[in-house]
Amino acid sequence: MIGVFGDLTLDIAAATHGPLQPRSDVTGDISCRGGGSAANVAAWLGSLGTPVRFAGAIGRDEVGRNLAAELERLGVELYLAEKDSPTGMILVFLDTEGERTMVTSRGANLLFRAEDLPDQFFAGLQHLHITGYSFFGSESLAASTAAVLGKARELGIPFSVDPSSYALLEDFGVERFLEFTQGAALVFPNLDEGRVLSGQLEPENVVRQLLQYYPRVVLTLGSQGCICGEGEAVEAVPGQKAQALDTTGAGDAFCAGFLHEFLQGAGLVASAQTGNEIARRCVSHLGGRPLHAG
Repeated sequence: MIGVFGDLTLDIAAATHGPLQPRSDVTGDISCRGGGSAANVAAWLGSLGTPVRFAGAIGRDEVGRNLAAELERLGVELYLAEKDSPTGMILVFLDTEGERTMVTSRGANLLFRAEDLPDQFFAGLQHLHITGYSFFGSESLAASTAAVLGKARELGIPFSVDPSSYALLEDFGVERFLEFTQGAALVFPNLDEGRVLSGQLEPENVVRQLLQYYPRVVLTLGSQGCICGEGEAVEAVPGQKAQALDTTGAGDAFCAGFLHEFLQGAGLVASAQTGNEIARRCVSHLGGRPLHAG
């Protein structure tokens, strides 16, 4: 059983048929899908048949209930705290290359408290995965996330971290983030996040520097794949060709594919290859979630 803790949101995506026109209109395709980086990881794990439970917060609204139902359909066991704040929402603007620009209203996600998570959530966990967003946004949320990780350490549950956002990471503070995530068995930065965390520019140097803090580092490089590091060994794993319609959630899908394989005993390279395949599936359709289980 894998536990995932973090944000759950409704993603409202707009793929415009041309550049946005200030003070006027442009046509496009608009869709509403479940989102939130951590919830996306849980959704992909559930679709792969991995036993997974997700913890987060929603509002007392129809949006939250619908998002919960979607995760349950994908086989995710839920531990959701209901808050007197709207469920989180994200506006996602997609360009012609599938790259996204986001406007985020995190809503109930910011109100999660450590006491919202019962001991039952940790029972039988093989691994815990969290995203950097769980540290960002408020001091109380950061403290709650630190308490959740403290509980995992106390119980001997290994955990992994996706730093999530280079800009928010800079605001939070690199040294503080490294301190909060001390003891993580795996870290999954993208290149921008890795550069912020390490102070290095070249991808291999980023990995080698981060190996001073974490035993295993998987640096994702988008369509180019990733670089895996453990001990003295650093190895590049090529990406898979895909026609990218929407890159939303690609990193989350990669993490899910990697963990699905890794926690069955596979090595870093084999796990990364599965991660690349799940990321390819993700970018091949609109939205950051699997279209169906399997």
